[in-house]
Amino acid sequence: MIVISREEVDSIVDPEELVKDIKEIYLSSYMAFERVSSIINDTWVGVMRGYLKSLGFLVKVVGVYPRASPRVKGVVIVIDIESGDIRAIIDGYSLTGWRTACASALAHEIMGGRRIETLGIIGAGTQARYHLAVFSRLFRIERILVSARTPDKAYSLSREYGAEISGLEDLNRKSTTIIAATNSTEPVVRGDLLVEGSIVISVGAPKPVRELDKRVSERAGCALVDTRKGVLEESEDAEGIELVELSEALRGRECRFKEIKLYKSVGTSVLDMAGAYHVIKRKKLL
Repeated sequence: MIVISREEVDSIVDPEELVKDIKEIYLSSYMAFERVSSIINDTWVGVMRGYLKSLGFLVKVVGVYPRASPRVKGVVIVIDIESGDIRAIIDGYSLTGWRTACASALAHEIMGGRRIETLGIIGAGTQARYHLAVFSRLFRIERILVSARTPDKAYSLSREYGAEISGLEDLNRKSTTIIAATNSTEPVVRGDLLVEGSIVISVGAPKPVRELDKRVSERAGCALVDTRKGVLEESEDAEGIELVELSEALRGRECRFKEIKLYKSVGTSVLDMAGAYHVIKRKKLL
């Protein structure tokens, strides 16, 4: 059994290769089981499970702890399905950050390639940082705008990536791609303000988080999603429109967008399997 820490995961991951591994897993034969979640006081805890022949049985326990720092913590356990031995215990905080951001990169590649005129980042927490780490390495970006509720975090993020601090309304109006990575219960992306042809990526947590107003989904008409069942059950950000899973899009199914393009993710064990597969493979343990 090996234990892979947060720092080691961060040093191991290659975003370009992880995007390829996510594609590979989505197009492979796998088992992804329904997520089980519980709310205890104001803490949300979820258990995600999946099976991949080349990896084994995976269990991820992840929680949102409102008074902790960081607020989201988790652990991924990989078990040999024949012997029952634990193959690896992997830090879930960093693995979740990388796999979520690389899935967003894959979605953007499907929807609009790898060039971005103006990237708007809403939020300055964990997911915002991992998305900027991935997108700045994989995409040609001309300009980056950052808007966040915490000025110190926004300033730190903007300095690190050469971004500009922006008001939320200006960011909505000027961005050609928006990544919303918040825990906001009030919409931070307003459909009527968006440039026609723009791309919106929402990686907000399950309800009561609500990142997008109704005009976003109305103008999109379709949403690319990491998991249809998860988005339908856990989010209100893509209600009443066609949903196309990443696996379906990779096999040729078209998401019939209208004026803008939308990707919504809530998390799935498929991505956790891809992330664990990537890390263990790069450790040369497969």
